[in-house]
Formats: sequence, structure tokens, C-alpha cells
Amino acid sequence: MSAAIVSGPFTALTKETASTITPEIVAQIIRLYSEYGLSTYRIAEKVQLDRQRIVRILRREGVTIAPRGFGRFRPLKVVEGLSEETLRALYIDRWMSSIEIGRALGISDRLVRSRLALWGIKRRTRGGFDRHDRTDVAPQELERLYVDRELAASEVGEELGVSGRIVLQAAHTHGVPVRAGGAPRPSKIFDIHLIDVLYDDVDVSRILAAYDIAIIREPGPIWQRFPNPKPLAEGLLTALYVECGLACFHIELLTGHPVPTVLRRLDQLGIARRGRGGRSPFIHRWHACQRTLGR
Repeated sequence: MSAAIVSGPFTALTKETASTITPEIVAQIIRLYSEYGLSTYRIAEKVQLDRQRIVRILRREGVTIAPRGFGRFRPLKVVEGLSEETLRALYIDRWMSSIEIGRALGISDRLVRSRLALWGIKRRTRGGFDRHDRTDVAPQELERLYVDRELAASEVGEELGVSGRIVLQAAHTHGVPVRAGGAPRPSKIFDIHLIDVLYDDVDVSRILAAYDIAIIREPGPIWQRFPNPKPLAEGLLTALYVECGLACFHIELLTGHPVPTVLRRLDQLGIARRGRGGRSPFIHRWHACQRTLGR
């Protein structure tokens, strides 16, 4: 292996840049380790980073770390049926998990995760309420049950085996107008396209512009609308949650950060949470405005 191949991807990091590791540098570290067989010590020398930091980056990206003393070069293991094209088709197009892919191909899920990192395929977040693998309701089901048959959210949930809250959140996410609750049925002026209502608010749009948060009116899952969400800055979160009175779910729709992340960030910043349940101050103001317009 020539020195040019090894040294090509990198220039030495300075003290000023060492604290900021870009996705490109992470991908190059993975290639040096997985494809070129360099040890973590050699990579650390090359990029002038602490070896332990190299190890943390590799582990975070799902790369299997060889035991100490294993440093001799070995070519990338060829696994029958496992290629970048196949992995992209299974993981991205068919939405299979690393465990499911491992079972289908007869390999370990750790190897699957290692190849995802090697080939630069971004891994999905996990958990029923996170960005990717969360429980959802298909737009077609919402149209069929909630819109066409006009079932209540709780009734839709019973038919599909999910909670009414998930049905309503899915409707907001996919741009389906949500009816106001109550009997008799409230006026249609209270039916809400939540994403549009949030973006149409003058204060909300001003705050998003101030923090350079993109305006994305096209409905859909947050991982599609915000592939790389910007950090929840203290000023941004304070303005949206405290000053505008938005709910955490509203902030999710505007920033791409799931509700659990918003809640953790509120706690980190010492911002007092509002009580659970009921409408947010923002929605109270919107309903009051709609009542005024309906007179």
C-alpha cells in the first residue's frame, strides 16, 4: 500500500480545527481503518488526534474495533450477497433494520452496522418516538378512516391498534387537517393544518429566520423534512417554548428534533416545563383568533 493512498485524504488538523470533526473526516477515518487496515495508532498520528478519540469515533459509527495487537493489514472481508447496492436497497428502500438484514444474509448485525458506516449510509435513530423508527399511521389510512369515514382519532386508533394521540400527531405530520374535538362538532373554522398555522404566525416565522431554520411547508416525517436538523440553541428554544408558547410537538415540526429531544434540552437549559395535557398557549391564542373571525 503506497504512502500516497494513506496520506491522500488528510491534512494534519490544527489545535483550532481539532475540536470540529466534520462528517467528511469521519468517513475518511472509517476508510483508513476498514479499507486500508491502518491501526488506530497510525490513524491518530496521521490526523494528529488522540487515539482514544479515534476509537470513540469508530465505535460511535458502528465500526467493529479489532483487539489490540491486531494491527496487521487485512483486506476487507468479502461476504456473499453483501454489497453497497444491496445494503442500500435493504436498509433504505425496504426499511429493514440491521438485525433483519443480518438474519436475511446470514451475518451478524454488527457487521451490517460496520458496512453501513464504511459505505457512508447514515443510520436511522431508534425508538418508538424518535426520528425514524417511530410508530406512525400511513397517510392513506388517515384519509380512509379519519377524513372519508370521519371517525374520531380514538376510533381510528382502535381500528389500527395505536393510541388516539399517535393518530392526531400523524395527521399533523402528514398535513391532514385535524378537527377540533367536542360534541356537537365545532365549526370547520377550527379545523387546523398545523404546519401551515405555525409557519403563518408572524412571531414564529421571525424567530425561525433569526436562527436560520429552514421553512419547509411540505408535510411528511421529520427525518425527511429535516435530514440534518440544526442544534436547538438556547435562544431558539426559549423563544419558541416560552415566548411563543409552542408545545414540544410544535417545535418538533419546526426543527426536526423529536419531542423527547426537545424535553431533554429544556431540562438541560433549566427551562421550566408547562403542565402536561391541555392546549398550549399558542393554540389557545389561535382558537381565540378563529372565534373572532367566525363572528
